[in-house]
Amino acid sequence: MNAIETSGLCRSFSRGRVRAVRDVSLAVPAGAVFGLVGKNGAGKSTLLKLIAGLMRPSSGTVSVLGQRLAPGESHPRLGALVEAPAVYGRLDAFENLMNRALVLGLPDPARACREALAAVGLPERMAGDGRRRALWPRGTYVDDLSSGQRQRLGVALALIGDPEVLLLDEPLSGIDPTDATEIRALIARLSRERGVTVVMSSHVLADLERICTHFGVMRAGELARTLTTAELTDACATYLTLRTDAPERAVAVLAEELPGLAVRVLPDGVLRVSAPGGGEPDRTVLAQALLAAGIAVTELSVSEPDVDAELVRLIDEPPAEKDR
Repeated sequence: MNAIETSGLCRSFSRGRVRAVRDVSLAVPAGAVFGLVGKNGAGKSTLLKLIAGLMRPSSGTVSVLGQRLAPGESHPRLGALVEAPAVYGRLDAFENLMNRALVLGLPDPARACREALAAVGLPERMAGDGRRRALWPRGTYVDDLSSGQRQRLGVALALIGDPEVLLLDEPLSGIDPTDATEIRALIARLSRERGVTVVMSSHVLADLERICTHFGVMRAGELARTLTTAELTDACATYLTLRTDAPERAVAVLAEELPGLAVRVLPDGVLRVSAPGGGEPDRTVLAQALLAAGIAVTELSVSEPDVDAELVRLIDEPPAEKDR
Protein backbone atom coordinates (compact mmCIF):
# COMPACT_ATOMS: atom_id res chain seq x y z
CA MET A 1 0.00 0.00 0.00
CA ASN A 2 1.18 3.52 -0.80
CA ALA A 3 0.73 6.25 1.80
CA ILE A 4 1.15 9.01 -0.81
CA GLU A 5 0.35 8.94 -4.50
CA THR A 6 0.43 11.76 -7.01
CA SER A 7 -0.49 11.57 -10.68
CA GLY A 8 0.50 14.10 -13.32
CA LEU A 9 1.00 16.75 -10.65
CA CYS A 10 1.89 20.19 -12.02
CA ARG A 11 2.22 23.68 -10.61
CA SER A 12 2.94 26.75 -12.70
CA PHE A 13 3.50 30.37 -11.80
CA SER A 14 3.56 33.65 -13.76
CA ARG A 15 0.59 32.60 -15.90
CA GLY A 16 2.19 29.33 -16.86
CA ARG A 17 5.58 30.71 -17.83
CA VAL A 18 7.33 29.10 -14.83
CA ARG A 19 6.69 25.41 -14.24
CA ALA A 20 7.86 24.67 -10.70
CA VAL A 21 6.52 21.10 -10.69
CA ARG A 22 6.13 19.23 -13.95
CA ASP A 23 4.03 16.09 -14.36
CA VAL A 24 5.14 14.40 -11.12
CA SER A 25 3.75 10.91 -10.54
CA LEU A 26 5.01 9.68 -7.20
CA ALA A 27 4.28 6.64 -5.03
CA VAL A 28 5.59 6.56 -1.45
CA PRO A 29 5.12 3.18 0.30
CA ALA A 30 3.50 3.19 3.73
CA GLY A 31 6.10 3.28 6.49
CA ALA A 32 8.88 4.49 4.20
CA VAL A 33 11.32 7.29 4.97
CA PHE A 34 11.50 8.95 1.57
CA GLY A 35 14.36 11.35 0.91
CA LEU A 36 13.70 14.08 -1.64
CA VAL A 37 16.93 15.42 -3.17
CA GLY A 38 17.67 18.08 -5.72
CA LYS A 39 19.26 21.46 -6.25
CA ASN A 40 17.75 24.74 -5.02
CA GLY A 41 14.81 25.53 -7.28
CA ALA A 42 14.31 21.91 -8.32
CA GLY A 43 10.72 21.94 -7.01
CA LYS A 44 11.09 20.02 -3.73
CA SER A 45 9.33 22.52 -1.47
CA THR A 46 6.59 23.16 -4.02
CA LEU A 47 5.92 19.43 -4.33
CA LEU A 48 5.66 19.08 -0.54
CA LYS A 49 3.26 22.04 -0.39
CA LEU A 50 1.06 20.43 -3.03
CA ILE A 51 0.92 17.14 -1.13
CA ALA A 52 0.24 18.95 2.16
CA GLY A 53 -2.62 20.95 0.65
CA LEU A 54 -0.83 24.25 1.26
CA MET A 55 -0.93 25.05 -2.46
CA ARG A 56 -3.40 24.21 -5.22
CA PRO A 57 -2.00 22.29 -8.21
CA SER A 58 -2.35 23.59 -11.73
CA SER A 59 -3.28 20.04 -12.72
CA GLY A 60 -2.94 16.48 -11.49
CA THR A 61 -4.10 14.67 -8.36
CA VAL A 62 -2.90 13.92 -4.83
CA SER A 63 -3.95 10.94 -2.70
CA VAL A 64 -2.95 10.46 0.94
CA LEU A 65 -3.67 7.21 2.83
CA GLY A 66 -5.92 6.06 0.02
CA GLN A 67 -8.03 9.23 -0.02
CA ARG A 68 -7.99 11.39 -3.13
CA LEU A 69 -7.81 15.00 -2.00
CA ALA A 70 -9.56 17.98 -3.52
CA PRO A 71 -7.23 20.75 -4.80
CA GLY A 72 -5.78 22.52 -1.76
CA GLU A 73 -7.27 20.02 0.70
CA SER A 74 -5.15 18.75 3.59
CA HIS A 75 -5.49 15.25 5.01
CA PRO A 76 -6.26 15.25 8.78
CA ARG A 77 -3.66 12.51 9.41
CA LEU A 78 -0.85 14.45 7.76
CA GLY A 79 1.62 16.72 9.55
CA ALA A 80 3.92 19.08 7.69
CA LEU A 81 6.88 21.37 8.14
CA VAL A 82 7.49 23.11 4.83
CA GLU A 83 10.00 25.94 4.60
CA ALA A 84 9.78 28.13 7.74
CA PRO A 85 7.56 26.94 10.62
CA ALA A 86 4.17 28.66 10.63
CA VAL A 87 4.24 30.18 14.13
CA TYR A 88 2.94 33.20 15.99
CA GLY A 89 6.00 35.20 16.98
CA ARG A 90 4.39 36.87 20.01
CA LEU A 91 3.28 33.59 21.58
CA ASP A 92 5.55 31.16 23.39
CA ALA A 93 6.29 27.63 22.16
CA PHE A 94 3.61 25.92 24.23
CA GLU A 95 0.96 28.44 23.19
CA ASN A 96 1.79 27.86 19.53
CA LEU A 97 1.40 24.13 19.99
CA MET A 98 -1.87 24.61 21.89
CA ASN A 99 -3.22 26.70 19.03
CA ARG A 100 -2.52 23.84 16.61
CA ALA A 101 -3.98 21.22 18.97
CA LEU A 102 -7.19 23.21 19.48
CA VAL A 103 -7.64 23.73 15.73
CA LEU A 104 -7.38 19.95 15.27
CA GLY A 105 -9.94 19.43 18.06
CA LEU A 106 -7.78 17.04 20.05
CA PRO A 107 -9.47 15.62 23.18
CA ASP A 108 -6.52 16.46 25.48
CA PRO A 109 -4.63 19.32 23.78
CA ALA A 110 -2.29 20.07 26.71
CA ARG A 111 -1.11 16.47 26.83
CA ALA A 112 -0.62 16.39 23.05
CA CYS A 113 1.57 19.51 23.31
CA ARG A 114 3.70 18.04 26.10
CA GLU A 115 4.18 14.83 24.12
CA ALA A 116 5.19 16.73 20.98
CA LEU A 117 7.72 18.79 22.94
CA ALA A 118 9.09 15.67 24.59
CA ALA A 119 9.40 13.90 21.22
CA VAL A 120 11.78 16.57 19.92
CA GLY A 121 13.63 16.91 23.24
CA LEU A 122 12.40 20.39 24.16
CA PRO A 123 10.74 20.36 27.58
CA GLU A 124 13.90 20.55 29.65
CA ARG A 125 17.61 19.94 29.55
CA MET A 126 20.30 19.19 32.05
CA ALA A 127 22.28 22.35 32.73
CA GLY A 128 26.00 22.33 33.36
CA ASP A 129 25.47 22.52 37.11
CA GLY A 130 23.38 19.33 37.07
CA ARG A 131 20.04 21.09 37.50
CA ARG A 132 17.15 20.66 35.11
CA ARG A 133 16.01 23.88 33.52
CA ALA A 134 13.20 24.60 31.09
CA LEU A 135 14.60 25.05 27.63
CA TRP A 136 11.77 27.40 26.69
CA PRO A 137 10.25 29.06 29.77
CA ARG A 138 6.60 29.99 29.48
CA GLY A 139 6.30 33.55 28.22
CA THR A 140 9.40 33.41 26.03
CA TYR A 141 8.22 34.67 22.66
CA VAL A 142 9.01 32.56 19.62
CA ASP A 143 10.43 35.74 18.06
CA ASP A 144 13.19 35.56 20.68
CA LEU A 145 14.21 31.96 19.95
CA SER A 146 17.23 30.89 17.93
CA SER A 147 16.76 29.56 14.40
CA GLY A 148 17.54 26.04 15.64
CA GLN A 149 14.92 26.28 18.38
CA ARG A 150 12.34 27.54 15.91
CA GLN A 151 13.14 24.67 13.59
CA ARG A 152 12.62 22.11 16.33
CA LEU A 153 9.36 23.83 17.24
CA GLY A 154 8.32 23.37 13.60
CA VAL A 155 8.95 19.62 13.87
CA ALA A 156 6.94 19.54 17.13
CA LEU A 157 4.05 21.33 15.39
CA ALA A 158 4.10 18.73 12.61
CA LEU A 159 3.81 15.97 15.24
CA ILE A 160 0.68 17.40 16.89
CA GLY A 161 -2.24 15.05 16.34
CA ASP A 162 -0.10 11.90 16.02
CA PRO A 163 0.00 11.98 12.18
CA GLU A 164 0.44 8.90 10.00
CA VAL A 165 2.25 10.89 7.32
CA LEU A 166 4.95 13.52 7.94
CA LEU A 167 6.31 15.98 5.37
CA LEU A 168 9.54 17.63 6.56
CA ASP A 169 11.25 20.24 4.39
CA GLU A 170 14.87 20.68 5.55
CA PRO A 171 14.02 19.62 9.14
CA LEU A 172 17.68 19.72 10.21
CA SER A 173 18.40 23.18 8.87
CA GLY A 174 20.01 25.45 11.47
CA ILE A 175 20.28 22.71 14.07
CA ASP A 176 23.55 21.84 15.79
CA PRO A 177 25.00 18.33 15.26
CA THR A 178 23.76 16.98 18.59
CA ASP A 179 20.19 18.10 17.99
CA ALA A 180 20.34 16.87 14.38
CA THR A 181 21.27 13.41 15.65
CA GLU A 182 18.27 13.47 17.99
CA ILE A 183 15.87 14.52 15.22
CA ARG A 184 17.20 11.82 12.87
CA ALA A 185 16.72 9.24 15.62
CA LEU A 186 13.17 10.50 16.16
CA ILE A 187 12.31 10.19 12.47
CA ALA A 188 13.72 6.66 12.32
CA ARG A 189 11.85 5.70 15.50
CA LEU A 190 8.53 7.08 14.24
CA SER A 191 8.88 5.00 11.07
CA ARG A 192 10.09 1.86 12.83
CA GLU A 193 7.80 1.82 15.87
CA ARG A 194 4.65 3.61 14.69
CA GLY A 195 4.79 2.97 10.96
CA VAL A 196 4.72 6.71 10.19
CA THR A 197 5.49 7.54 6.56
CA VAL A 198 8.03 10.36 6.29
CA VAL A 199 8.96 12.42 3.25
CA MET A 200 11.90 14.72 3.99
CA SER A 201 14.27 16.89 2.02
CA SER A 202 17.76 17.99 2.99
CA HIS A 203 20.73 19.73 1.41
CA VAL A 204 23.01 17.55 3.55
CA LEU A 205 22.89 14.24 1.70
CA ALA A 206 24.52 12.39 4.60
CA ASP A 207 21.46 13.23 6.73
CA LEU A 208 19.22 11.42 4.23
CA GLU A 209 21.60 8.54 3.62
CA ARG A 210 21.55 7.55 7.30
CA ILE A 211 17.80 7.07 7.69
CA CYS A 212 16.02 6.94 4.31
CA THR A 213 14.59 3.77 2.78
CA HIS A 214 13.74 5.40 -0.55
CA PHE A 215 14.98 8.37 -2.57
CA GLY A 216 13.46 10.64 -5.17
CA VAL A 217 15.60 12.88 -7.37
CA MET A 218 14.04 16.19 -8.39
CA ARG A 219 15.46 17.99 -11.39
CA ALA A 220 14.00 21.13 -12.99
CA GLY A 221 10.57 20.45 -11.51
CA GLU A 222 10.46 16.82 -12.56
CA LEU A 223 10.83 13.64 -10.57
CA ALA A 224 13.79 12.37 -12.55
CA ARG A 225 14.18 9.08 -10.72
CA THR A 226 13.09 7.10 -7.67
CA LEU A 227 15.13 4.31 -6.10
CA THR A 228 15.35 2.31 -2.92
CA THR A 229 18.29 2.36 -0.55
CA ALA A 230 19.23 -1.12 -1.80
CA GLU A 231 19.28 0.14 -5.39
CA LEU A 232 21.35 3.15 -4.38
CA THR A 233 23.78 0.93 -2.50
CA ASP A 234 24.06 -1.35 -5.52
CA ALA A 235 24.77 1.66 -7.73
CA CYS A 236 27.55 2.62 -5.31
CA ALA A 237 29.16 -0.81 -5.10
CA THR A 238 32.82 -1.16 -6.00
CA TYR A 239 33.12 -1.80 -9.72
CA LEU A 240 35.54 -1.57 -12.60
CA THR A 241 35.06 0.66 -15.59
CA LEU A 242 36.96 -0.22 -18.74
CA ARG A 243 37.18 0.78 -22.35
CA THR A 244 37.85 -1.69 -25.10
CA ASP A 245 38.01 -1.59 -28.88
CA ALA A 246 35.02 -3.97 -29.06
CA PRO A 247 32.62 -3.45 -26.11
CA GLU A 248 29.83 -5.70 -27.40
CA ARG A 249 32.25 -8.60 -27.99
CA ALA A 250 33.79 -7.95 -24.57
CA VAL A 251 30.38 -8.42 -22.90
CA ALA A 252 29.93 -11.78 -24.67
CA VAL A 253 33.44 -12.96 -23.77
CA LEU A 254 33.08 -12.04 -20.10
CA ALA A 255 29.64 -13.70 -19.91
CA GLU A 256 31.20 -16.94 -21.19
CA GLU A 257 34.58 -16.88 -19.44
CA LEU A 258 33.61 -15.20 -16.15
CA PRO A 259 29.86 -15.83 -15.75
CA GLY A 260 29.75 -14.60 -12.14
CA LEU A 261 30.43 -11.00 -13.13
CA ALA A 262 27.72 -8.42 -13.79
CA VAL A 263 28.62 -6.51 -16.96
CA ARG A 264 26.79 -3.50 -18.32
CA VAL A 265 27.52 -1.29 -21.33
CA LEU A 266 27.04 2.38 -20.51
CA PRO A 267 25.73 4.82 -23.15
CA ASP A 268 29.25 6.02 -24.00
CA GLY A 269 30.44 2.45 -24.68
CA VAL A 270 32.28 2.08 -21.36
CA LEU A 271 31.86 -1.26 -19.61
CA ARG A 272 30.91 -1.36 -15.95
CA VAL A 273 31.87 -4.65 -14.30
CA SER A 274 30.99 -5.66 -10.74
CA ALA A 275 31.49 -8.85 -8.78
CA PRO A 276 28.81 -10.75 -6.81
CA GLY A 277 28.14 -9.19 -3.42
CA GLY A 278 29.57 -5.82 -4.45
CA GLY A 279 33.22 -6.82 -4.19
CA GLU A 280 35.92 -5.70 -6.58
CA PRO A 281 36.42 -7.95 -9.62
CA ASP A 282 39.89 -9.39 -10.15
CA ARG A 283 41.39 -6.96 -12.63
CA THR A 284 44.15 -9.32 -13.76
CA VAL A 285 41.81 -12.22 -14.54
CA LEU A 286 39.39 -9.93 -16.34
CA ALA A 287 42.08 -8.33 -18.52
CA GLN A 288 43.63 -11.69 -19.36
CA ALA A 289 40.25 -13.10 -20.47
CA LEU A 290 39.73 -10.18 -22.85
CA LEU A 291 43.29 -10.22 -24.20
CA ALA A 292 43.03 -13.96 -24.85
CA ALA A 293 40.00 -13.20 -27.03
CA GLY A 294 41.95 -10.55 -28.93
CA ILE A 295 40.17 -7.60 -27.30
CA ALA A 296 42.42 -4.72 -26.24
CA VAL A 297 41.73 -2.93 -22.95
CA THR A 298 42.51 0.75 -23.45
CA GLU A 299 41.45 2.03 -20.04
CA LEU A 300 40.68 0.42 -16.68
CA SER A 301 39.80 2.12 -13.37
CA VAL A 302 38.22 1.29 -10.01
CA SER A 303 35.19 3.12 -8.61
CA GLU A 304 34.84 3.04 -4.81
CA PRO A 305 31.48 3.15 -2.99
CA ASP A 306 30.27 6.72 -2.33
CA VAL A 307 26.54 7.25 -1.74
CA ASP A 308 26.86 11.03 -1.62
CA ALA A 309 28.74 11.07 -4.92
CA GLU A 310 26.11 8.86 -6.56
CA LEU A 311 23.27 11.12 -5.38
CA VAL A 312 25.14 14.18 -6.64
CA ARG A 313 25.65 12.43 -9.98
CA LEU A 314 21.91 11.71 -10.22
CA ILE A 315 21.07 15.30 -9.31
CA ASP A 316 23.50 16.72 -11.87
CA GLU A 317 22.77 14.22 -14.63
CA PRO A 318 21.62 16.09 -17.75
CA PRO A 319 17.94 15.64 -18.72
CA ALA A 320 16.95 13.16 -21.38
CA GLU A 321 16.81 14.46 -24.95
CA LYS A 322 13.00 14.53 -24.89
CA ASP A 323 13.04 16.90 -21.91
CA ARG A 324 15.30 19.54 -23.47
